[in-house]
Amino acid sequence: MSQFRQNPITKHWVLIAPNRAKRPEQFNTSAVMSKGLAEVVPACIFCPGNESKNVEIARFPQGKNWQIRIIENKFEALSHVPLSRRADELYVNRSGDGEHEVIITRKHNEPVALQSTETVKATLQVFKQRIIDLSKRSDIAYIQIFHNHGRDAGASLIHPHYQILATPIVPQTLHDEMLGCYHYYRASGSCIYCDIIKEEIAQKERVIINGENFLVIAPYASRSPFESWILPKKHLSRFEDIGAEQIQELAYILKVVLGQLYLKLSDPPLNFYLHTMPPARSKHLAYEEQSYHWHITVFPRITIWAGFEYATGIPINPMPPETAAGFLK
Repeated sequence: MSQFRQNPITKHWVLIAPNRAKRPEQFNTSAVMSKGLAEVVPACIFCPGNESKNVEIARFPQGKNWQIRIIENKFEALSHVPLSRRADELYVNRSGDGEHEVIITRKHNEPVALQSTETVKATLQVFKQRIIDLSKRSDIAYIQIFHNHGRDAGASLIHPHYQILATPIVPQTLHDEMLGCYHYYRASGSCIYCDIIKEEIAQKERVIINGENFLVIAPYASRSPFESWILPKKHLSRFEDIGAEQIQELAYILKVVLGQLYLKLSDPPLNFYLHTMPPARSKHLAYEEQSYHWHITVFPRITIWAGFEYATGIPINPMPPETAAGFLK
């Protein structure tokens, strides 16, 4: 039976429609096909040997045997332009100033699902440091980190990489999340993500991994088959406040979640992204820091939006999250 479900944070709706579903293991028709590739491809601009073709920001470790590099994006969505704004009675705009960086891991044929825990851990540490560094700039309002895997998920190159966009505005999706968390906190005195963690552990049916420091769930109002949330059990509003022990466990859990998708769904296209609080700029963020809870969303790109989704903004998900969680455990 179909069911409309509401995201308890943003209040956005999804339609769970299991009558449109295939069996979980049949959602494998658009595999990225990472197998069979060489570790180094001379024609790939991200591969070792082509370092001079990019404007490098940093590499770890230093020298020829780097494992992670940070470079400027040659085809940036944001650019270094003078700040300008315009507003009239109908339209508002501002210049697209900001930073657009790419984080590259070394091996061409090693998607995140197949990387070592140590490589994933080192990447998470780079995320943390870049957020800290970029947050120091007064013109940056938000820092978004994400990963595209496969062309159907927006990746123009198969070489594993992540992107960082530091924007002069707080994106609307983040604003909706923060506002929903804030209203819940004012009404209940508690963080809605912390309450979701307690509820999901009690109910058990949508839990994928219950770790020491992290809980992985198929969210109640999943927008897509096999969508997963990675939630820290300890309340933290900002990812950059994460400790060494948490990073170690998070690296393992992220690798396991992506590995399950890789193995059970034959390497599907996917995105994952980090949502964290904007840089602290004013005292009014104190309440929001108590109410907001950073998290990672893993979003396989298996279904395609059509007329209903675009017309209403309501995704149709043919895979109930309870079924997805059971499949991914």
